[in-house]
Amino acid sequence: MWTSFIGFMASGKSTLTRRLQANTNRPAVFLDEVIVEKAGSSIAEIFAVRGEATFRERELAALTDLDPTRNIFLDTGGGIIHTPPAVVMLRERGVVIWLDASWDVIRSRLKGEGEGQRPLLGTLGWAGLEELFRRRRPLYAAAADFRLRSGDLEVEQLVRVARLRSLIWERRREGEPR
Repeated sequence: MWTSFIGFMASGKSTLTRRLQANTNRPAVFLDEVIVEKAGSSIAEIFAVRGEATFRERELAALTDLDPTRNIFLDTGGGIIHTPPAVVMLRERGVVIWLDASWDVIRSRLKGEGEGQRPLLGTLGWAGLEELFRRRRPLYAAAADFRLRSGDLEVEQLVRVARLRSLIWERRREGEPR
């Protein structure tokens, strides 16, 4: 079963996935890293040279190539919710957890990274990025089985809650009582 993390950039998906991988025997897959490896170019280059539509096609192909029976923690990209077949696949193969942080938390984390780290910030600017954040929120909510307010919790708290949500989901799928 997959435990997939969705959410806006800087919501904590990669950090939580790495921590869960370190604290369990369960492997982790970082979807953007898979795409970069297969494409031989960075996400920014794919967007700049081939466009977002090509990136979304590669994202869906990378997801399709993952073993649906493998128990993994999956760190998805922030825009995966723009590809309905990808969302269907995530939901069919396990639990989808939305890491939700407020715009203020996201902005603070992004400023701490430096503006060169996130190509969309350079393209859209702060106002455009905030608008994208607001437009995506209902898509994350619709795709998710659970929502974790990642801006309100420390990483270790998120690890405990995410593991518990994943276990609950596994038991429900096995038909065990709650």
